[in-house]
Amino acid sequence: TLGFGSAALAADPDLSVYYSFNEGAGEIATDGSDYGNDGLLVGDPTWAAGVVGQALVLVPNTYVDLVGPEFQNVPKTGITIACWVNHNAIGDMSLFDAIGDAHGSGLYHVEIRAGGVRWFHRDDGEVQIFNINPGPVIPGGEWVHFTGTYEADGDAVTYMNGEETHRAPGSGELSDNWRVQAEIGHHKNG
Repeated sequence: TLGFGSAALAADPDLSVYYSFNEGAGEIATDGSDYGNDGLLVGDPTWAAGVVGQALVLVPNTYVDLVGPEFQNVPKTGITIACWVNHNAIGDMSLFDAIGDAHGSGLYHVEIRAGGVRWFHRDDGEVQIFNINPGPVIPGGEWVHFTGTYEADGDAVTYMNGEETHRAPGSGELSDNWRVQAEIGHHKNG
């Protein structure tokens, strides 16, 4: 489970990372899980009022580097990404991205797009494990709680404000090869 500013239980041993983004300053996004996966804030992002406490404001060339090569407890048999999002509806935005060293294509693509969220993962052999594209349309200019889930050999599911929006069959385990990068708010091309 990866929690980006959601109301996750930080004491859960399955929780790989939990960023509350309530620090309000500094160069580190402190991980509230048991694994110490602190994120590096790149490009001097700012802070604003969020749904629960503070929120990290990401503009072009600002993001959270999860330090993929050093990340502990990378999900292998299932994943949940849950976050509060308020975006400006200008262009596509990467919520989460991870790239390994087995091929040049990304492993995870979790993106807000005008036509709907992309919730996608491919493994080290470039085999698609799950793909919801397009998923829910997240309206701009308001706080929305987005969640994407997948359980090995089960369904990929997306939720918006706690309501299921899309479901698609998946197949296989997740790649834990984050040796090139893993980031919030950034993709390999910017």
